[in-house]
Amino acid sequence: MKKLILFLVLGVLLSCQSTDNRRLEKTLDLAQSNRGELEKVIQYYSRNEADSLKLKAARFLIMNMPGHYSFIGRNYENYCKASEKIIFSKTSMNKKVDKLNKLIRQYPAECFERVEDCSIITADYLIQNINIAFEDWQRGNWAKGITFNEFCEYLLPYKCTETQAFDNWRTVLRPIANDTLQDFEHNDLWNKTSYWAAEAINMKLHDTVIIHVRKNMNGHYLYKVPFWCNIPSNSCETRTTTALAILRSKGFPVSYDFILQWATNNNAHSWLSVLTDHNRRIPCEGGHEPFLASVRPGECKGKVYRRTYSANPDLVLMNQHSSDIPPVFQDLFMKDMTDEYAATESPVFPVLSEKKESKEKYAYLTIFNGVDWTPIGFSRINSRKKVTFEKVEKGAVYMPAYYIDGKIKPFNYPALLNERGRLEFLIPGKENTQSIFVKRKYPLIRKAFIAAQRLKGGMFQAANKEDFSDAKTLHTFDEYSVSGNILISDTTRYRYWRYFSPRPFRCNIAELIFYTVGNKKLTGEIIGSEERSSNPNYLRKAAFDLNPLSYFASKTVRNGWVGLDLGEPKQVERIGYMIRNDGNNICVGDTYELFYWDIDGWHSIEKQIADDFELTFHNVPQNALLLLKNRSRGKDERIFLYRDSKQIWY
Repeated sequence: MKKLILFLVLGVLLSCQSTDNRRLEKTLDLAQSNRGELEKVIQYYSRNEADSLKLKAARFLIMNMPGHYSFIGRNYENYCKASEKIIFSKTSMNKKVDKLNKLIRQYPAECFERVEDCSIITADYLIQNINIAFEDWQRGNWAKGITFNEFCEYLLPYKCTETQAFDNWRTVLRPIANDTLQDFEHNDLWNKTSYWAAEAINMKLHDTVIIHVRKNMNGHYLYKVPFWCNIPSNSCETRTTTALAILRSKGFPVSYDFILQWATNNNAHSWLSVLTDHNRRIPCEGGHEPFLASVRPGECKGKVYRRTYSANPDLVLMNQHSSDIPPVFQDLFMKDMTDEYAATESPVFPVLSEKKESKEKYAYLTIFNGVDWTPIGFSRINSRKKVTFEKVEKGAVYMPAYYIDGKIKPFNYPALLNERGRLEFLIPGKENTQSIFVKRKYPLIRKAFIAAQRLKGGMFQAANKEDFSDAKTLHTFDEYSVSGNILISDTTRYRYWRYFSPRPFRCNIAELIFYTVGNKKLTGEIIGSEERSSNPNYLRKAAFDLNPLSYFASKTVRNGWVGLDLGEPKQVERIGYMIRNDGNNICVGDTYELFYWDIDGWHSIEKQIADDFELTFHNVPQNALLLLKNRSRGKDERIFLYRDSKQIWY
């Protein structure tokens, strides 16, 4: 029996070696005229038995090199030269961003010569990187506990991202923020783990390296010396990649983790995952803040991936056997790590009989990105009646689909994967309709939520004396609200009306509308406490301009106020209000259209021009997935359900 087991183990090992040799030979063939450079690396580490592990690492890098690519050629050189002039000029950061965005339009990626790394990499470059990485792993302080396989993926690679140039990035970036670690040798506790050192460096990068700008760059290809720490981009992708390269240069095993699309908002995201010991990781925002207990608690990620150097066998297989694949899954170098970040389920989606596509080999899990459904997961189709998707986070709406001729084609309705791990299919009940009341078209972001909290304690007051010495409080806010209407039962006529903020916050009100009998809008002289800024978006008049993104900002942080002098005492029956917000509240005068999703796409229910801070829609199918669009302005929109008289956002 023991001999049989030994025979089987040897068979597996020989099979693996045979496969590795074939992959190695394939890369050498792909290298063509550069084959000799790769063979030099293998020969270099084959001379000495003591280098056997380095030889294994070199083979790993070479075997997995196909698919990794670089930009070369005159256009790329011209792009880098022009970028260097802009980045190191004395102009403002915002102007640099404008110029770099103009440059990337002049030099899109399609105009660069893209080549496989194996066809241009030199033996000297590869050997130098392998030796430095081994020195950091075996003799450094921060990677002692990781395995060889972890080392190969997260410390050994000669580049940190595609299109990164072959230069001395490790030696150039290594000195950055080193002063942060000077005192660590005196703390035995901190030296026992890479946790404290990596966190200290990451926080230091926030103040010294990571550039913070208000304008967004529309992409770049500047991961090379001397640009690394001078790229004026506030994108999480740039921050994460820069911090990753700096940490790896110091010997920290780090990975680039990311989501293709948040399951409950309209963006992608990426962050660092620091390997503090074998199979032990700590996430953090690159060059941004201390280490995190979890990544953005409460925000559903749907699917989380980790960038790897070696190709994902499942993605390789899919790209070999399927001719029509979403672009995101043509990238072979990532693996699914969702269960490391969230409680997951493996939902099973039945294939509706009328939606079967017998030729399709793969199905895709999609989520709504604010415009359309986008794939974030995939599964091989093993049954024509149902498809199972592995490791999916609970708490989001997903739709199963095929990908045919470059388009998403659903084979069932969207479904909410609820907290119990069950699918609630959102099939619109056209026979059972309801009326709904909505105040927003997008979930509250953090800043808007906090601003709305400050409404509590605020008051509507009226007076007949200009100094409000005879003020009467007609309403006090004791509940959370972003906008709405307050009915005034007091029929007394007053000349002066105001919103008053007694709490220790600035008065930040975006809109006020005073209505008299017959729903008639009142006008008058705008009055209020001293303005904080001369910016027209923050003056007293901003509270009456019907622009949701402007608001009155008082100079005082207590007892700020803004209102109207009506010229003479008048009765007010109703006051409309909107607190400082993100522009996604219902805006008076804007045109809105409500949609519901059916199996064949979005269907319009009704279009309205808002005459208030709340909209009412009738004849809305129950159990329907809904989407509210502002046809006048803005682009932020999210799907929602309407349950228990509330919008539930996904």
